[in-house]
Amino acid sequence: MKKPKIRATPPEPPLGLDMPFDEALRRFIGTNPQELDANVTRSKKKKPPGTKKKAAPGGNDDQKNVVSLRSRRIAKRNNGR
Repeated sequence: MKKPKIRATPPEPPLGLDMPFDEALRRFIGTNPQELDANVTRSKKKKPPGTKKKAAPGGNDDQKNVVSLRSRRIAKRNNGR
């Protein structure tokens, strides 16, 4: 009985494309390498702080939900289930 060989590195997972091979190849051939370089450098730039919109005070229902879930968790911890 042969023992299976132990590999130094795990095998790479298969590349999951949701398109036919010929379409993927056409898209790959149609890309401009300069555009790729420009997009990569642009994505690596640090974004300035404050670009996200701040939520209006009291206008978010998710915060109320979080507080109620927190209070339920504390009540379960203190009083049992």
